[in-house]
Amino acid sequence: MWRFLLVAAFGGICYLDRTAAFQVMLHRPLVVASVVGAIFGNLAAGAQVGAVLELLYIVRLPVGASVPPDDTGAAVFGGAAAATASSSIGLDPGNFAAILLLSVLCAEIGKVADRFVRRMNGRIAHLTVDLLEKGDSLAVEHGMRAGITLFGVIGVVLTLLFSGLGVSMARFLLTRFGPESHIQFAAMLPAIPLLGAASVFSCSRTDRTSPVFYLTMGCVFAAMFFFRWLV
Repeated sequence: MWRFLLVAAFGGICYLDRTAAFQVMLHRPLVVASVVGAIFGNLAAGAQVGAVLELLYIVRLPVGASVPPDDTGAAVFGGAAAATASSSIGLDPGNFAAILLLSVLCAEIGKVADRFVRRMNGRIAHLTVDLLEKGDSLAVEHGMRAGITLFGVIGVVLTLLFSGLGVSMARFLLTRFGPESHIQFAAMLPAIPLLGAASVFSCSRTDRTSPVFYLTMGCVFAAMFFFRWLV
């Protein structure tokens, strides 16, 4: 229970950091998955998942009206699932790949919730304007507090949901996968970081950044093998 309370408080701050406040990159998957993994007992397992998710979502940013997938929610789910799996059934390549694939589903669920929060925040903004036109001098202050509170509360709810799903999936769903399923998931594992690499490469100016890109990819794969050795 204390772990879920702690991760809920941390998750609420991270969701605020996405758009509503701070914006110091605390919400990035590598940070979130590492901290959530540490809360649930294994920082290395969480960091391993976070490194891959960071690569997948590094070019998907909440800029302007763009609503990207919820990489923070995916990291919460992945960090909780990886840490729980590593301490119970083991974080082999098959389980690791399954966690990453299910994290993508959590990111899409969080995206729907993010759109809802933005619509509600728009209504708060319109109500604030109406009250301001009526002479309420505190309308802007109250509107900003209401908007930030909305983002924080939804963030806490999503964090509890995704962390609970991660722990439950690691304890009950992964144990039902047979040897053949583990082999199939393990065969898919190398393709997942490559998808992220392709996404980054497509958004870069290849004539100037190719050396940096390939160096970064080499570091990412080296980090993956290093964390797998630790776990």
